[in-house]
Amino acid sequence: MSITAGKLYASAAAPIRMAFALLAALAIALSLGLTRAHAATLEETLADDVFVNEPGSTGRCTIYAATNMLRRAALLNGDQDWSSITTSSIPSSGGLLFSFTVSTQEATYAVEHGYITGSTVEERTAELLALLDENPAGIVLYTSTGNPHAVTLLGYDEESGVFIAHDSLTGATSSLDECVSVRASNADAYWYVSSPVSAPGPVSLRNAVVTVEDAVYAGESVTPQVTVTLDGATLTEGTDYAVSYVGNDSVGTALAVVSGTGSYSGTASAGFEVLDGTKVLVGRCAGTVEASTGSGQALASSRGASMLGVAA
Repeated sequence: MSITAGKLYASAAAPIRMAFALLAALAIALSLGLTRAHAATLEETLADDVFVNEPGSTGRCTIYAATNMLRRAALLNGDQDWSSITTSSIPSSGGLLFSFTVSTQEATYAVEHGYITGSTVEERTAELLALLDENPAGIVLYTSTGNPHAVTLLGYDEESGVFIAHDSLTGATSSLDECVSVRASNADAYWYVSSPVSAPGPVSLRNAVVTVEDAVYAGESVTPQVTVTLDGATLTEGTDYAVSYVGNDSVGTALAVVSGTGSYSGTASAGFEVLDGTKVLVGRCAGTVEASTGSGQALASSRGASMLGVAA
């Protein structure tokens, strides 16, 4: 799943809930704390332990939603004291103030209030998308209609065409339509972090799966096709990563190295074999070598990385 500020992209092969369930594994990394030299990625801000949830219907949904928004803002800014932001940190006079500040040991975060002005669902959707693009930590989205309630609006899944939110009352991160009462059609107010929040950091390719076909040497360097997947999604060469090769100009073991670009950072690699073209041709004629040369696959670094002394 590739994630950018304001928009959440889920793999078409998996439901939204399953895509978000994969993010729970990041909780351990978050519990270790983050320094300003290591601002969180958007995926890290979606881990289960980032969110605080109501023990039941407390009537303080705006307080919980604001807490979750501010914890994400602190994470994106690399604030290692992000977990100190709790519901007790939020100033209140029976409800969420229109403007206030919350401080950690490292920073102070300002929050402001606004109103949804669109009259149609289409206008409201466009308004919410614009707000999410401007606020990578998400917004507190509130409805006073029917059953008043607030959630933390996190992003938008373009493949399924739905908003994604965290509802502190249900404790779930899901589509907005699965939350309690709040919808794009009835939301009438919001809160946002007005102080600077860092744009989400790039997603690391450390856990990417790199697949590369073995190749036949015919006197020139070989550049076999490389496939890169991460969390079930196939990445795009030239947009998400670039490929370089080591040892691909002679028969033997070679290495394909992918380096993250755009929304991705870091490297991953996989080894493959450069086969002797003459031996392969003779083998095929004799029926001892199949037409397909097979493929190599590795997680991040591979056997080829160690053999060639290249760090993943």
